[in-house]
Amino acid sequence: MVKTEDIISIALDVGFHACGVSRAERLNNLEGVYFKWLHNQYHATMAYMERNIDVRLDPTKLVPGAKSVISVLLSYNTGDVPVNIQSPRIARYACRVDYHSLMKEMLWEMLNRMRKSHGEINGRAFVDSAPVMEREWAVRAGLGWIGKNSNLINRNLGSYVFIGELIVDIEIEPTIHLERNGCGSCTRCMDACPNNAIVAPGTVDARKCISYLTIERKQVIADDEVSNLKGWCFGCDICLEVCPWNSKAVRVNGVDQETHVFSGIKAAELASLSESEFTHKFGNTPLVRAGYEKIMGAIKLIGRAKG
Repeated sequence: MVKTEDIISIALDVGFHACGVSRAERLNNLEGVYFKWLHNQYHATMAYMERNIDVRLDPTKLVPGAKSVISVLLSYNTGDVPVNIQSPRIARYACRVDYHSLMKEMLWEMLNRMRKSHGEINGRAFVDSAPVMEREWAVRAGLGWIGKNSNLINRNLGSYVFIGELIVDIEIEPTIHLERNGCGSCTRCMDACPNNAIVAPGTVDARKCISYLTIERKQVIADDEVSNLKGWCFGCDICLEVCPWNSKAVRVNGVDQETHVFSGIKAAELASLSESEFTHKFGNTPLVRAGYEKIMGAIKLIGRAKG
């Protein structure tokens, strides 16, 4: 059996900020909770959440013969740029190179190093790109707990983190230490959500969530919805900004994440960009997920409301 310390050492050397390991097994404890969430329509129009549920709950359906799930965290707590704090605002995670491609490259590099050290390994890398319960696996790997806003919170890194997984067919010692929930009686995230999207501790109704409205939902923002955005044109960080764990989280160097793309840019200036200019400048960032038309529409509505 491969030692956990060996895997963590490789992960940190590749550039991840935390790593842990858990056994690959069916997440029976989440089945009832997940079906209830779907039944309540909290997933809104995200129909993909209704598909491949058995695969979502069982990593061995994704990787035949899977024995271990390696979870990694990459912090994006690199400091603010103007678009994070000035309306119309852009969520901090989006102000950098697309984390999907960045982390996938890092995970494959990690797997290749593992193969050099431990022989033939079959596995797949996942970064928010397949039906994987990434937060639950991170919890099982000892990387944190689920906060009342449903985000993973790491004791040192806070919740400004990306999560990724390597699901592999070798046995690795699972992480022994699991983090105790550190939220206690704090409800700052629930109290701060302007649309009351956090309907219960750990449960978010996407239909009320600003991130869903500005990113996941396909429709362009309507005039009568601008008040629901609270100045955000892409994503939302409100429930993260008020979290005490983020106020004392370790800040990291953002060089590898290409945060310079957004340095000095104010969100209001985006409204003057043509679609080709927008794509040229931000084509490798998460902004393309919502698309030019939707972001521009939100910026103009927010500007009009302010005026």
